[in-house]
Amino acid sequence: MKKIGYWFLQLTWGSLMTSIGLLVSLVILIFMKKKATFHKNGYSWIIEIGGNWGGLELGACALCGNYSKTNHYWFDHTRKHEFGHTIQNIIFGPFYIFVVGIPSAVRYWYKRIASKKGKRFSSDWYDSWWGEGTATRWGTKAINKIENKKTS
Repeated sequence: MKKIGYWFLQLTWGSLMTSIGLLVSLVILIFMKKKATFHKNGYSWIIEIGGNWGGLELGACALCGNYSKTNHYWFDHTRKHEFGHTIQNIIFGPFYIFVVGIPSAVRYWYKRIASKKGKRFSSDWYDSWWGEGTATRWGTKAINKIENKKTS
């Protein structure tokens, strides 16, 4: 029942970002299938593509760097965090892009560029902003609950 509710909300209130995610997933599936790895992620999916970079939530779909085989901890953290963003998409709907998406991207690129210039950040800096912190907490809680239910 929760899965049905999740998809109903992704395809209605959260349809702006989910439509983009479905389109991007289709393009990757058609043109880049050999370079991408699709994983089930909670009620949605995550696509590994490219090198060592973070993640990007696109409605019910997420993209992340290609490291499930090289850094399992980072992949696990990223997939849970990005699933948390899918929950935020359900809550904020068409406003997600302005309330969470764009500010999140700005923070990601700020940290990436500043780090290359030598600026140091604490390990909890990224999650110190509510948009990122709630994505990590909600996504971790939801994925753990979904996966524990499957094994029970």
